[in-house]
Amino acid sequence: MPYPQAVYLGIGASSLLLVLGTVLARRRTPSVRRTDTLARDVWETAFLAGGPGRVVDAAVAGMHEDGRLAVGGPGVVTVRQALAQDAVEAAVLNAIARTPGGALATLRATAMRSPAVQDIGERLADRGLLRRPGPGRGWRRWAGVQMTVCAVLFLVGVLLSVAGSDGDDRSAAPPVVTTLPAVIGGLLVGSLCRKALTRRITKAGSFALHAAKVAHAPGATGGIRQPAGTVVALGGTALIADELLRQQFEEARRAAAGGGSTSSGSSSSDASGGGSGSDGAAWCGSSDGGSGCGSSGSSCGSGASCGGGSSCGGGSSCGGGSGCGGS
Repeated sequence: MPYPQAVYLGIGASSLLLVLGTVLARRRTPSVRRTDTLARDVWETAFLAGGPGRVVDAAVAGMHEDGRLAVGGPGVVTVRQALAQDAVEAAVLNAIARTPGGALATLRATAMRSPAVQDIGERLADRGLLRRPGPGRGWRRWAGVQMTVCAVLFLVGVLLSVAGSDGDDRSAAPPVVTTLPAVIGGLLVGSLCRKALTRRITKAGSFALHAAKVAHAPGATGGIRQPAGTVVALGGTALIADELLRQQFEEARRAAAGGGSTSSGSSSSDASGGGSGSDGAAWCGSSDGGSGCGSSGSSCGSGASCGGGSSCGGGSSCGGGSGCGGS
């Protein structure tokens, strides 16, 4: 079979399977009951907005504000009052106890993987507000492989074109030209499918996140100052009023990113189960560079998030704004 035809056939078949796999993976989401369309507490809001990292950041900010924790330079967290009001705050206290020196970047990565935080993602997935990371993992990798193969095929086409430039038949189009449409199409399909598979928040989840933002907007609260935990849950650590605390979060993010600390892989582990008995880092991103959990994604080892909608920096572990990815 001539080279151009082989390229078109191979990329076409791969793209078709990838599109079908992507559609099937995205449809594996529980139906949403009318009563389950809203976030039930600040932790669910934080998870939708930025994954497990945002949950931990919100907990630390809230406990710092009421004096139970102290966060000072260089990114050291100390316990002033070992009192937890719920399982998430207990997980933060436990992470501090397990972190020598109380380094903020380290305890964040530990607390993100705790069952209390991971189970939030499980609950949201059970209600159809998030997609679990497991079903699309293989197809995300397929998309990445297809994009790599397309790049290699382009280089092969260039080499074949150069090698055949001295031939007698100069009227025939070079292989790099004849295969270029297939290569571009394969790259486009791979990119779009990988993006679709890394966006874990569903339409229902986006609605719940939007409803939470509206409920806590300045106009809806009569101008009452929101607790730091709520502010961080909705908008990330970039919105913290305490400048010193905000700087410590930024330093922790840079320290984690600089140390290459990711949970199982790049945007962290891509296991499937969370706090429900399987890998504890299931909701911390994807091993092929996909986003983590909420609209912005999260990285369980690094402080930087990866994802759409919210800024991958802005001082927050999972982004600044929220951006609700679509369905």
